[in-house]
Amino acid sequence: MTEVPPTGPNAPRRGGERHREPLDVHLILRRETAQGSEVLMSRRAGAVYAAGLWHLPSGHLDGPHEDVVTALIREAREETGVVIAPADVRAAVTVHHRGPGGRSRTGFFFEVRRWEGEPRIAEPDVCDAMSWIRLGALPARTVAYCKAGLDAYAAGVRLAVHFQQPEDAICWEPAADRLRLVPDIDAASATRRRPPVVGEFAERRIPRAGSAGRRAPEGRIRHQRRPATHDPAPAPEPAREGDVVSRVWLPPEEYAEQLMKATGFACVHFTDEQDRPVQLHSPYSPAHPWQMAGGTMEPGERPWETAVRECHEETGITVAGPPRLLAAVYGLPGDAWPYSTMGLVFDGGRLGEEQLRAITLDPEEHDEFRVLPLEAWRPLMPAQDFARLRAVTQARRTGLAQYFDTWDWGEA
Repeated sequence: MTEVPPTGPNAPRRGGERHREPLDVHLILRRETAQGSEVLMSRRAGAVYAAGLWHLPSGHLDGPHEDVVTALIREAREETGVVIAPADVRAAVTVHHRGPGGRSRTGFFFEVRRWEGEPRIAEPDVCDAMSWIRLGALPARTVAYCKAGLDAYAAGVRLAVHFQQPEDAICWEPAADRLRLVPDIDAASATRRRPPVVGEFAERRIPRAGSAGRRAPEGRIRHQRRPATHDPAPAPEPAREGDVVSRVWLPPEEYAEQLMKATGFACVHFTDEQDRPVQLHSPYSPAHPWQMAGGTMEPGERPWETAVRECHEETGITVAGPPRLLAAVYGLPGDAWPYSTMGLVFDGGRLGEEQLRAITLDPEEHDEFRVLPLEAWRPLMPAQDFARLRAVTQARRTGLAQYFDTWDWGEA
């Protein structure tokens, strides 16, 4: 059988130079605010590629003498004036990109949360605007390549492919979203490919039975350790009198895979000046129609940060600290959700009439809010939701945080 080589402009060259493509770096300069996570973006201007579109601070490597971290730090200073220490650079995601013109490149996106100096337009000939932008609300006129990187970053993957078609625009368009997320290796594969340093960490940081200076009792020491092969572990030998059986300590990632999985959330409890609870109505959640302001934690968030962000998104209210905990809530998994649920409820205080009138609901989340005496809420919500609300109300009244562990999935 004769193999017919591919043809066309993208066909590999025989006997010619290997394919080469540019490497570029992208800065995700991130800060946390009461309104949520924000990243620094600039609008390109002048005689440059993608003029008029928003993009992350970015650039190319200057040559083989420069590594990607050094390039990022240099580009950040040249474009924004901020000074970044190498130790503060975190790998976020790598994107293999091909633009509408058919040329491909590899982009390294890095997250930085600590720096020196105030960001400013340091290159006015190629940038005419700079602003902090919420991660979930990027400008409509954003470079598609940039948005692909930020979407992949928000999804928590390490690698993504973004190959545009010739008819695609440089600016991101919903109908031409070419982002493809490449899944990470699973836990089992990670265990098989465990680097030596991980095994060394497990051996040094997790003590074995009989360690810490204690002598084992007289007799043979039997270590039932799994052999370093992919074959099934052999059955252990029967125990004998006088044997001391040590524990089998799994590598951290293998042990973590066996632990309970849980999702986290955070809420804010408001009342009016007569201590009547304020609840928001969700038309999209018939199982839990009346809710507190709050939601699921995003990666990298702490519970209080989630509560502040979600509250502002859903009501327009910015809650001031310090946080005051009213309740810790736990729910077992069920048919509706495979993981346990853990959440914290914080005290948002008492709202006056003007503050209540100023509440601005997110129509994608809620369509109305009500202020009612506690007992008036009983017929309007499931029994477990009312029990939780009653516990939170009691915590506010007594000043003692409540422990509520029966907010299970699938319970009425």
